Amino acid sequence: MKTTLVLDHDVVGASRHIIRALLRIEGQAPPLESRLPLNLTVVLDRSGSMSGEKLTAARRAAAQLVRRLRPEDFVSVVAYDQSVITIAEPATGEAQRALPAQIESIESGGSTNLSGGWLRGRELIMRNTNDRRASRILLLTDGLANVGITDPDSLVGLCAAAREASISTTTLGFGTDYDESLLRAMAEAGGGSMYYIERADQAIEIFDDEALDLLDIAAQNVTVTIDPSPAAQQVVVHHGYPRSQHGSRLRLDIGDLYAREPRAVLVEFAFEAGDSDDVHLGDLLVSAQVVTPGGIEQREIRLPIKVSAREGVRSEPEVRKELLYLEAARAREQAIEEQRRGDYGAAASALQQSLMQIEASPYLDADLQEEADDVRAMADKFHMRVASAADEKYMFQRAHEARQSRPVKKDLISRVRRKPDGSS
Repeated sequence: MKTTLVLDHDVVGASRHIIRALLRIEGQAPPLESRLPLNLTVVLDRSGSMSGEKLTAARRAAAQLVRRLRPEDFVSVVAYDQSVITIAEPATGEAQRALPAQIESIESGGSTNLSGGWLRGRELIMRNTNDRRASRILLLTDGLANVGITDPDSLVGLCAAAREASISTTTLGFGTDYDESLLRAMAEAGGGSMYYIERADQAIEIFDDEALDLLDIAAQNVTVTIDPSPAAQQVVVHHGYPRSQHGSRLRLDIGDLYAREPRAVLVEFAFEAGDSDDVHLGDLLVSAQVVTPGGIEQREIRLPIKVSAREGVRSEPEVRKELLYLEAARAREQAIEEQRRGDYGAAASALQQSLMQIEASPYLDADLQEEADDVRAMADKFHMRVASAADEKYMFQRAHEARQSRPVKKDLISRVRRKPDGSS
């Protein structure tokens, strides 16, 4: 596990200083023989609304994921509508060969017993859960939970409790009718990822992305604790990780770290310049269970935030660009809220302000231009009052990925980077 820290320095007024600390955490892929064996349960919604193209795409994507697994990996499959069916008990090695055909045989049914499907998946995965396996439930749905446990807090609590038992949950929302707030909360509490499958042709690519993550786990249970000193008058965390306060300390729950996907944390400290030039604003403590050739090791890295008030303004391109992505995420979230209140003008205005900030940046590159083009397209839709449910889901996902520092996942769904026929 490698960490880098970049400090950006602003001065506001005569003596107020703003320090933005951008922490990046990178994981190294363990040798093939040291990779964690997987313990997966794929839980597929087969309710009536999934019939046709959506269920076909989901089956193919799940079957493709199973084909990517190694002989030592455990995998089981559950399908649910108002009832729950175990399609395949946990299997390894040769027994996996029959799973793709079993998955392809799943047919659509009736209502959506999301809790029942998830609970059956947990039951199956617990049979092979231990500290030397990466255990994850992959839950796909296209609708609202309307049978079994339907209370969002209860569903989120189930995922949090499973995570305490080393079982994470990834959620995949298909189409425009699922509850994105619920799936995000379940994924965050469960320490997994959240995906939006806007079109059927994205399903295989998104399942492949999850498989690549799982096969390249570099560290688990990564946390960043911000321990401010008395000199720090204000501390702001710009990313949107789950957090908990412990006295003056703030702990961020980053989740798992994958070799192909570094994670970032942007923290802002404010202080008043005094008699001393050198100021210690606090420490960032990174903690993780790192996968090594010898097993899993608990590691901690402490990074002090020390600055000189005399240094003055220093703009760091990497920090300023990250801030623009996060401000665009906040603009998308604000636009969704304004649209739900019926104020399309305010929604368009929030996005247009973000667009102006991006286009005025001296650090505009291809990635920021994609961000600008995407924000502009959505601002135009709100201005013309034609934003759809799919647009809302799309913006919600884009905002989530920025606030969780997951640009790889943003690229999976980017409308700007896709050709007119829907291909990348």
